[in-house]
Amino acid sequence: MRLNPLLLFLVLGAYIFTGTSFALSSEIDVLIQSVEDDIKTWQISRASDSIDRALEIAGTDEEKYRTYYLKSLVDFYRGDYSGAKEYGQKALGGKDLKDETPLLNYIVRASGKGPQFNEIKSEHFIIRYAHPKDIILAEYAKDVLEKSHFEIGLDLETYPQDRVIVEIYPDMKSFTLASTLPPENVEKTGVVGICKFNRIMILSPRLLPKGYSWADTLAHEYVHYVVFLKSENTVPVWLHEGIAKYEEKRWKEKGSSVISPFYETILTRALKDNKLVPIEKMHPSLALLESAREAQLAFAQSGTMVSHLVDNWGQEALVNLINSIKETDDYKAAIEEVTELKFPLFYDSWENELRSRNLEEKIPDVKIKGVRIKNKEGKSQDGSEDLIDIDNNKARDYTRLGDLLKQRGRLSPAAYEYEKALEYDPYSPIISSRLASTLNVIGETKRAREVLSPVLDFYPNHIDIHMILGRIYLDEGNLGKAEQEYITAIYLNPFDPEIHASLIALYEKQGRPELLKREERFLRILLNEEPENAQ
Repeated sequence: MRLNPLLLFLVLGAYIFTGTSFALSSEIDVLIQSVEDDIKTWQISRASDSIDRALEIAGTDEEKYRTYYLKSLVDFYRGDYSGAKEYGQKALGGKDLKDETPLLNYIVRASGKGPQFNEIKSEHFIIRYAHPKDIILAEYAKDVLEKSHFEIGLDLETYPQDRVIVEIYPDMKSFTLASTLPPENVEKTGVVGICKFNRIMILSPRLLPKGYSWADTLAHEYVHYVVFLKSENTVPVWLHEGIAKYEEKRWKEKGSSVISPFYETILTRALKDNKLVPIEKMHPSLALLESAREAQLAFAQSGTMVSHLVDNWGQEALVNLINSIKETDDYKAAIEEVTELKFPLFYDSWENELRSRNLEEKIPDVKIKGVRIKNKEGKSQDGSEDLIDIDNNKARDYTRLGDLLKQRGRLSPAAYEYEKALEYDPYSPIISSRLASTLNVIGETKRAREVLSPVLDFYPNHIDIHMILGRIYLDEGNLGKAEQEYITAIYLNPFDPEIHASLIALYEKQGRPELLKREERFLRILLNEEPENAQ
């Protein structure tokens, strides 16, 4: 894929600082140099102090336009879009800023056309949202992010000094403008989050038919943020992604394996076919790889490489590796220093260890697709929007027939059709969820659990599975298990009213008034019963 120069510049997240000589006073020369250095390493508070001083003492037109440019850049990285736009427009009048013009034009456009954000704050984060219903996501995100701040900080021995900006984007257009990722690559590779410009940006799960694992995505991007700060922007893309994949579940559990049944399946196939993704191809971004399968394979490879490092050399080896790369700006030399193996030998030791595990293709004919934005707000009336994700024609036809029968209240015949559909696609989470839900309604709860058990292992992020299990446990009076399933569902898509209605019933039985009040508020928001500007 060919990228035009501006797009390539933006995707790489590079910074254009020319070597042009200016007639600058010594003080302003020092200030400007320090601002440029600090922006490159996201020391934005320090850069902001320096650029404000430079603005005060700038005398000549050349000095003023240079400081306008840097002030626009600093404000953009601070998330002050009005300031970024104002000073960007001023800087565009500078005749000596020709090389900076593409970036300035982008900053002015992105700052002027971006969403109008509201924000809430936690101790270490500023969380912004634009769509009124996304406040629900923002409220839940506070807990996820604060846990990530603590746990990931322990592992990587780094805590940002300033509050980290997190932005939830309400639509694909605003997300791709802010992230600079081409829309076709987002849809193709399934990238829904990015850490760039000194902030974390995610696409609202409200836009996807079944949501996505937004909580792990936030933690994943926060790891990127921490690694960027700790390494001062020296860690290469493949290792960045590997550390983020290795640490992304740390906020909720310790010692989880990178190799899920899904990753084991795609790694097994790649090893058999000798089609691993070359490290060089992972640069400049996994979002620019050729397909969702290739992107996921790259995540699996890089994540297991970091796991291999930690398992064999200890957690301190990961911290030491980042520190060494910061000093040398050479990941191969840093890996040799930490492991006493030259990089080709380290790589071979990782691949040999994978092959020695006798991995299996756990999920036959696994389907790997990118992002599909749903057609409209809320669920489709007949629940059929996800039929497009069933590839087998006969399985899809039987499922559609089951849906029609279920709509008409003919549940036993509907279950029969779903059983037939499952024969053609036995590991489909879509068909399994429909069958299990129907079986549960007609009282065949044991069979419903049997249907869900294998697909839960294979597709732990399929929300319908957790919704059904939540209903089963709630009906049985197992409130602890029910809450666990509904909270898991929230971490995938907190915009389903059933989740909050069920938690209301659950918290009422448990006598937990604060949580009950929160869920009642969220349900009112989803049912459009609370004013959009209510905080």
